[in-house]
Amino acid sequence: MALAQQAYRFDSYPDLTAEILDSRGIRATRTGSREQNSATSLLITAAKLVVVVLLVIAALSFARIALTSATVSTMIQSDAISGEIADARSTGVSLEMEQSVLSNTSAIKQAATRLGMAAPYEVGTIELAPDVVATDAAGHLSLSGTVSYCVAIQG
Repeated sequence: MALAQQAYRFDSYPDLTAEILDSRGIRATRTGSREQNSATSLLITAAKLVVVVLLVIAALSFARIALTSATVSTMIQSDAISGEIADARSTGVSLEMEQSVLSNTSAIKQAATRLGMAAPYEVGTIELAPDVVATDAAGHLSLSGTVSYCVAIQG
């Protein structure tokens, strides 16, 4: 196999290689230099770097816009809640004043006099007979217990 590998290598037979190429009219020339290739690869790398930087800047810009939007929305909601708190405080103050006026004993006596009300002359109590309805342990009405209780009261 070593011979087969050498058969296909042109640098193994320098004199034959030149003859074959000359007879066929083929010329081998180098196109471009290594400096141009390195400059092109440097330009491509710089372009890739610029694209990456632009993408990072765009992502940061979108994040900043989102945060700014959320901040503005929160501030608007905060202002609305502050307005509601102020309204609730003013309503609370007015209700306290109204409660103070309504709970004043002299105001109550004057309102009662205007309506024709007066204090009672005598005070009495009413005593009611014990309830004749009986319940069982579960709290349900018990007909047999009620009947037996009525019989016991009436004697």
